[in-house]
Amino acid sequence: MLFRSIIFLYGILFTSILFAQDESHILVEGINSSYDEHSPKLSPDGKTLYFTRSGHPVNIGGVIDRGDIWFTIKTDSGWTSPEHAGNVINHSGLNGVAGFSADGSRMYLLNYFDQDGNGEGTLRNGIAVSEKIGEEWARPEPLRIRYFSNQSPYFGASINVEENTLILSMRSYETEGNEDLYVTFKQGDGEWSQPKNLGNVINTEGEEWSPFLAADNKTLYFTSNFHDAIGGRDIFVAQRLDGSWQDWSVPVNLGEEINTEGAERDYFIPLDGEVAFFSSTQNSEGFGDIFNFPISIAEKAIQEAAVLPEVVTDVSTTNDAPPKESVVVMTFQVLDKRTESPVLAKVLMNYGDRQITINTEELESDNNFFVMSLEEGAKVSVTIEAEGYLKYEETFTTYASAEESDVEKGSAVETFYLTPEEVGTKLKIENVLFKRGSAAFSEPGVATTQLDKIVLMMEENPGMAIRLEGHTDNRGDARLLKELSQERVKTVREYILSKGISPDRVEFVGFGGENPITDNESAQGREINRRVEFVIIR
Repeated sequence: MLFRSIIFLYGILFTSILFAQDESHILVEGINSSYDEHSPKLSPDGKTLYFTRSGHPVNIGGVIDRGDIWFTIKTDSGWTSPEHAGNVINHSGLNGVAGFSADGSRMYLLNYFDQDGNGEGTLRNGIAVSEKIGEEWARPEPLRIRYFSNQSPYFGASINVEENTLILSMRSYETEGNEDLYVTFKQGDGEWSQPKNLGNVINTEGEEWSPFLAADNKTLYFTSNFHDAIGGRDIFVAQRLDGSWQDWSVPVNLGEEINTEGAERDYFIPLDGEVAFFSSTQNSEGFGDIFNFPISIAEKAIQEAAVLPEVVTDVSTTNDAPPKESVVVMTFQVLDKRTESPVLAKVLMNYGDRQITINTEELESDNNFFVMSLEEGAKVSVTIEAEGYLKYEETFTTYASAEESDVEKGSAVETFYLTPEEVGTKLKIENVLFKRGSAAFSEPGVATTQLDKIVLMMEENPGMAIRLEGHTDNRGDARLLKELSQERVKTVREYILSKGISPDRVEFVGFGGENPITDNESAQGREINRRVEFVIIR
């Protein structure tokens, strides 16, 4: 009965937002200023409100800082005067809170922190997580997101209650226009899947920012300057219609009660509360301020329907019954790595004592999606063969993107990318990064994980030979840059050879800064140009 009620409430959600709310913006008293405040996130216990403040002289980067995290504490008399959250979770770049664990012990942060505590760069400004120790937040540790790349100075994110699904706002692969919304899922080994574009129902040639995934893991709020907007940026809501994360209802504007001629963004609904938080430039004290808005009946039902992860405090048990088997529904697709178009392929999956064969040519679904029900946490070995492509092998762990109701299990997406078997095919080796001015990997674990995939590909295709090509940006002496690129690509080659690949199958060359793929005027452009590629030569 509860499930039917929730489905009914989904149906009235959008109209209730548009017509049932007749109250205006409610300025959150005591926290706003003449500076720019945005990206509010309330801690799960409802006591601490975190937000981003830009341009304040106290920020790590001073008045030119794009935004640091500040916080305020709720008391009987209102919110306390905001305080800077310190340099452990802030750096000189853009900072913000993407969400919390259900018990509030972990905070997910915008922008990667490197070993020196910096958060600059294109390929490294991902998501970090900080553990709470006592009353303090510990040094953030980065999440390993497969093939992560953001080519925009803006970055936004929202993590779900179960901490296994992230919605990202960035400019990356398959971007429709400027910033788009993407989804990535946590896998069994702790790594996160390659971000997948949510498709052109959600994304436009404009900018889609500040996502918030509600507790049902289906309802998505976001800001856009392109959909049917009232002002410069408006908040919209859409609902996921299936497990692919590609099929969405048409986004609906939240209406004139919340959206104005100004810019509204960062809609956020606490798990337990009567009001949503958001940022607006309309009737504000500064560039942007934090406001409240009463949530609708349907929105409240969505939050209350969430099944929160149980916080285990005692591992002892007197119940010897075996744990309940969990099933996860996963959506798969096989794509060309260069064009990202569907490939007609034979897919063989093995897990446990089961063997499943899928011929994507026989699938009737759009873009050759296929869906399988698997035991959650199972190790699955997949082998893919397709005419004109190198043989592909991978082992992954099944995982759920959402723990929903007893009626509908979680969904997840796994994309397999095949490399064309053509002489001259050139591909970038993602996330193989080096220390500044050095041929040593800056993140050895991440780099070797990527290189192991090339080793496996060469093992499965013994007739293939490749040429490794090293590139730098153009800042510095051209001769020294060329030498550096050669040393870096030799480091990559030596690792591949250490895994048993014959030296006569791996040529190498360093080009220094001679062949940029983008301009070198910005830090982001220079980081993109510092890369290693491989070319199939046989």
